[in-house]
Amino acid sequence: MTSHYRRPDVRQEEDLLPWRRILAVAFAVVVIFFLLGIWSWMILRGREAELRPAGRTLARAKEGFEPRGVVAGVDQRLFQRTASGEEGLGTMLNRRKREELGRFGWADRGRGIVQIPIEDAMSLVVEESR
Repeated sequence: MTSHYRRPDVRQEEDLLPWRRILAVAFAVVVIFFLLGIWSWMILRGREAELRPAGRTLARAKEGFEPRGVVAGVDQRLFQRTASGEEGLGTMLNRRKREELGRFGWADRGRGIVQIPIEDAMSLVVEESR
């Protein structure tokens, strides 16, 4: 059932949107968006400059190339030359090991195992695999 209520003292207001307020809010949002975008871009550029190997200053550039103490659990000071020109303990050990790999000798005389230079051993393995 439909009923019509008509009251002469009640009027419907016209449907008007506050366009100026809506546009002002939209403009404010766009301005804030661009300001935050520029701010974040500046922060990113600064962070990239800090992480770049050369950095911002010459002192920062030299910082990455100075000898370090321990890298990946290996004491790097073992491989550095001293001020008097002597080689470090690690360099000396490496040189001795290379010399051992380059000469003939007995590894176990009782069992008849010999040691040959590494280059000769590699060429023998290559020849055997052919």
